[in-house]
Amino acid sequence: MDSPILFCNASLPISGGGTLREEFILYHLDSALQAALINEFASITGKELNPQSDLHTLSGGQKVLMMTLLALLSPAKSIHFVNLWHSLDTQNRDLVKDLIARLGAERRITHSASEDDN
Repeated sequence: MDSPILFCNASLPISGGGTLREEFILYHLDSALQAALINEFASITGKELNPQSDLHTLSGGQKVLMMTLLALLSPAKSIHFVNLWHSLDTQNRDLVKDLIARLGAERRITHSASEDDN
């Protein structure tokens, strides 16, 4: 039997009720991975978050970066990104490619795009 696949749609990157803590629960991140995500996100964006942060205040590109980090730090062995380049400018696309190369090496990662994605 194939292992389950985590589907992440960048058109709707925030799945929980709005706080980072809710996303941590959905993606099954333990406290060490939560701290790693918060640090990585701050180093990429310069934005300091905590588990109670309201993710609806992030820009579209920041939400896609957050979704990508959550997925890559989750225990999922297979991840399928949909519309991954949605809301990302060239610089953030390069950041996401780097994150996938760095954090996704042990996973099966696929992606598909809508007609709107370039």
